[in-house]
Amino acid sequence: MKSVLRTACLSIISLLFLYPSSDAIRLRNQAITWTNFNYIRSVSNSIEYVYFTTTGGLIRYNKLQQEWDMPMTGCDGIDDTDIERAWVDKFDEYLYVRTSDDLKEYDWFFSSWYPGAEMSQIEKIGHRIEVPIDLLPSVQLNFVDQSKITDRHNRSYAITEMLDDEAGNLWLGSWGFGAAIAGSSARQLEQLPYGLIQQDIRAIHFDGSNLWVGGRVGISYRTGLSGFNLENNSFEYLESGTNSQFPASDVYSIESIGENIAIGTEDGLYLISGESDFMSIERYSRRRGLADNGIMSLAAIGDSLFIGTVGGLNLLTLSNDSVQTLYPGQFNNQTIYDLECDGSYLWIASIDGAYRLNLSNNRMQKFDKTGNILFGAQFDIELEGDNIWFVSDHDLIRFDQKKGEIDSFDDLSRVIYGHTIVANELIAAVASDRGLIVIFLKAENRFAREFTFDDGLASDNIYALWIDGDYIWIGTDRGLTRFLWNNPERID
Repeated sequence: MKSVLRTACLSIISLLFLYPSSDAIRLRNQAITWTNFNYIRSVSNSIEYVYFTTTGGLIRYNKLQQEWDMPMTGCDGIDDTDIERAWVDKFDEYLYVRTSDDLKEYDWFFSSWYPGAEMSQIEKIGHRIEVPIDLLPSVQLNFVDQSKITDRHNRSYAITEMLDDEAGNLWLGSWGFGAAIAGSSARQLEQLPYGLIQQDIRAIHFDGSNLWVGGRVGISYRTGLSGFNLENNSFEYLESGTNSQFPASDVYSIESIGENIAIGTEDGLYLISGESDFMSIERYSRRRGLADNGIMSLAAIGDSLFIGTVGGLNLLTLSNDSVQTLYPGQFNNQTIYDLECDGSYLWIASIDGAYRLNLSNNRMQKFDKTGNILFGAQFDIELEGDNIWFVSDHDLIRFDQKKGEIDSFDDLSRVIYGHTIVANELIAAVASDRGLIVIFLKAENRFAREFTFDDGLASDNIYALWIDGDYIWIGTDRGLTRFLWNNPERID
């Protein structure tokens, strides 16, 4: 009887995929979210995988490959933050989770959950154990009466669960410090970092190897930048708040310059080189010549770093460690929201409009929209080929530099909200007041579609975007979502 009901349920789901009304269904592989996975509720085990239920969703570690698999987030039929415990059979054929109000079973083909499940008699392996008294912590950790661990900064984290997988490994879940593994014989604990160190994302930067993200501190216990290696699905952290040199501050911009990562915060500019445990940190503030401590935007050219603050524009030259204030008459006490460089020009989005600085002769011009200067705040600029996109409170504009043509998307002005945009030759994506608007530019009749939490985004509150081929990376107040904008299963 159960198999008949399940087949009927899957048939209905497959039919729903055929209609535009499928907007309410989170299509498979359309969206995956990485967030703070450090708060682990439970641990379960199959022959190949270890599953960790976290406050950010379900994640799993491949024991055979010794690497993290993609997180099981963004799937239809479940609230990722509401998963309390998981059960899996030894061959990963059946997977169940308990939420606050239901038992759900995962459908591997459709990548979705369906409610009202009745757990089959599955063959499980592994069993929960007390933390062994002879378990050896790593260099960075210490144990407190076998119920807590402390890090080298003397911060304490409760141990929520330990699992013996009956294959020679012990798996530990903690409340705030993530997952760890130890050999059942060697007893040496090793941390397995994965996910964001903090979930509220306001800045995204790709340095060629890592996708660095940072944002508002909020109530995060651990703070700083998360470096996501997209090639091997691994993470490293530049942790803040552990010393006076790099305090926990809201991050609004990130840029690479030489071997340094420049971090624009509410409390000044930080230049960081080296790994988290051996960071070299240099801070720049008003006392060292910045127009203001609040850093909103950064753009690097060679060994020079343009710095947009809430009080003006600066230039930092690393070769002689000098800070200059640029065009104080124009930008005095003016917020610089975004900076973009195309090699010949520095484009400036400010509270007073958009400007272009000629880098060869230092000539500054205010951008002119066919005779009508763009008045009012310009919040973001995106350079894409010959096109330049401008975002303001009341307009979305595309300027073709080669043709000298302006294209205004007036029909979208009422929903533009997040003040951030990315684009390629096929689409432009801009934050709206309810999620993300994707404008399909090459369609026979140009059209736009809005995507929201219902389509798998971590949140409708979007603050940062980065486009990489078929994917848009979306920074929200609840994590980082990779969104497949040209999903072949979607009907637009």
